Amino acid sequence: MDEITLKDNLQQNYKNNLSINTLDSNKKLKELKEISNQFESIFINQILKQARQNKIKNGLFDSEAINTFNSMIDQQYSEILSKKTNFGIADALFNQFKAQVINEREK
Repeated sequence: MDEITLKDNLQQNYKNNLSINTLDSNKKLKELKEISNQFESIFINQILKQARQNKIKNGLFDSEAINTFNSMIDQQYSEILSKKTNFGIADALFNQFKAQVINEREK
């Protein structure tokens, strides 16, 4: 191989590596966003669970089945709320860790 061909191959490999790193980091950013949203959902679920625990316990319909149902419905509400409402928790987490993903891209 001559020097020009070697140089062209090195440049092509460098470009390929950059595009692969960009794709990997874009995938990692998407995953980070999803994980941030999941964390916000868990946080909201804990708030709802705590709110239910603080209500008056002597209700007519209190039973283990109702408690299980309430737990499941709180889980669904927390997922819906985290998707539809901006509490800022997911955004804060995403922005906090986004720099690390971008720094990996530049390496």
